[in-house]
Amino acid sequence: MSCIREDLFTETDIVKMIVVVSFSAISLMLTAATPVNAQLFCPLVYCIPILLVALWFPRQAFWTTTLLVIGFVIIRVYLSGLGFAVDPVMTGLHTMIFFWVFGAATLFSQDSHLAASRCRRIIEDTRNAKFLCDPETLRVVCASRKCADILGYAPRELVGIPAEAFWADETGKAWFIEEMEREGYVGNAEMTFYTHKGDARRVLLSCRVLPSENLFECTVVDTGRLLGENDELIRSNGRLLDLIRQTNDIFFMLDAAGCIVHFTWARAPEYGISPDDLVGKGVDALLPDDLAAQSMERIRKVIGEQKSACHDLDLDIAGTRHTFSISIAPYNGVDGAFTGVVGSARDTSEVRRQRLACRQLSWEVEQWKGLITKLAHELRTPLQPLLGYLRMIVEDPDYYGLTKETEKILKTCLACADQEQAVVERAIELSLLTMDYVDLTVQEIPLRELVAAAVSEGGYGKSALIYNEIPDNVRILGDPDRLSMAVTGLVSNAVKYNEPPEKVWIRYTGSNENHYIMVCDNGIGIPGDIIESIFEPFYIGDARQACTEGSTGLGLSIANKYVKLHGGDITVTSEVGEGSTFTIRIPREV
Repeated sequence: MSCIREDLFTETDIVKMIVVVSFSAISLMLTAATPVNAQLFCPLVYCIPILLVALWFPRQAFWTTTLLVIGFVIIRVYLSGLGFAVDPVMTGLHTMIFFWVFGAATLFSQDSHLAASRCRRIIEDTRNAKFLCDPETLRVVCASRKCADILGYAPRELVGIPAEAFWADETGKAWFIEEMEREGYVGNAEMTFYTHKGDARRVLLSCRVLPSENLFECTVVDTGRLLGENDELIRSNGRLLDLIRQTNDIFFMLDAAGCIVHFTWARAPEYGISPDDLVGKGVDALLPDDLAAQSMERIRKVIGEQKSACHDLDLDIAGTRHTFSISIAPYNGVDGAFTGVVGSARDTSEVRRQRLACRQLSWEVEQWKGLITKLAHELRTPLQPLLGYLRMIVEDPDYYGLTKETEKILKTCLACADQEQAVVERAIELSLLTMDYVDLTVQEIPLRELVAAAVSEGGYGKSALIYNEIPDNVRILGDPDRLSMAVTGLVSNAVKYNEPPEKVWIRYTGSNENHYIMVCDNGIGIPGDIIESIFEPFYIGDARQACTEGSTGLGLSIANKYVKLHGGDITVTSEVGEGSTFTIRIPREV
């Protein structure tokens, strides 16, 4: 509508236009189609589009009426030329009636409340803070939601309130009336408005007269809020600058010509660089000629493509080699026009050195892992025949004709070889614990047979009563070697930390998803505060007994590792002085 300068036609306005055009077309067609002797009252149909356009679109009412009158006259003249009897007096009378209807409807439409009804939808839906008021009473006839929010009212509550109630004194009212008397002039003034709660609020009031609508249109800008937002923006900018000053990154801005307009680097004084001296200069003031040329080429590419870019730059500063990771991007001003390039540079030299050191350390660790395993196997190979021959000779000294002195020496050698073998086995166990990946050979295992073999090979039945209560028909999926070592570790632990009568029970139960293997003993038990520690490498509960038994503190750690490789775990329940139960959980699907 024309009453609000920046508004476009709404859907309702388009419908109104269609109605006006439709009635106008019907009026003209009736004039052309109806017999002349029956056209006494038919032209009165023209009054309908004239009334509608005067009420809905007052500014266009005169031209619409004029066009309808011209069309009416042309059709009457055409009919007269065709030989129809056309009364010129009636034609003139109808023309005067059309203009009289236009004048009456236009005067009626000047009523402020009627004008407000035309503008209410646009005013209420606008995103600006606006209100319309009656020129005679200065009462508000409609207001936008944003305007109501500023003044602390609901939009409907503002209707009927004198606009002078908002001003803090008569000065504001006097200025308003004076400005509104200047037709075609937009008045602007900063003043104080009172809100619904009586609070004073600083606003910028912009007013103008709408002659066609006989209304005053006022726009309100909450300058107090804008000042608060400006203060918050200044504080945020200060915090951002503090953050920039605290970081070791470089921040810079270049104009469209490639000249530096801003440069910030906390470490600049360390290298004798003055950021203020760089402002207004090109990048060649900071970089060597070859690097400056490359940098300008990249900057021109960013400007041309209007896209951000990243690259690395190697630079010698004060005799030290630095690598910077640089990011640059175009930026535009508040008007949307291209202004220049903004960027940051991060010194990644130390990060790269740390990455290189980590890779080197990782390589060395892998080499040591492999070295331990290789050395252990190399030492085990010659020990096997040595131990075998020594035991064979010591077990039957008479057969080999050994003297008592020689037998004693050979037994000492055998004991030393056994100790060496224990050291080798510990090294192998340690290498198993440090391996990141262990390949499992998964197959179906008869569990009772696996447990029986582990007990037999370890000779545990000689020092304790072992009860294998696992049913014969139990089959599980897993790596037999790894699971055998896990069971061996638990049985060995149960026998080692036991007291007469030493008894160990090995049981089984299952669920829809898991197998459970339980190793129970009647030993000394484990205190609750150390249960979580027993699976740590080299943990030994009883140092004196460990020295007697030759424990390395790796058995439970290895058992736990192999069970976890199968997707399971080991849990412990224990009572001091009564015994412990270790439960291995193995999923049915490994």
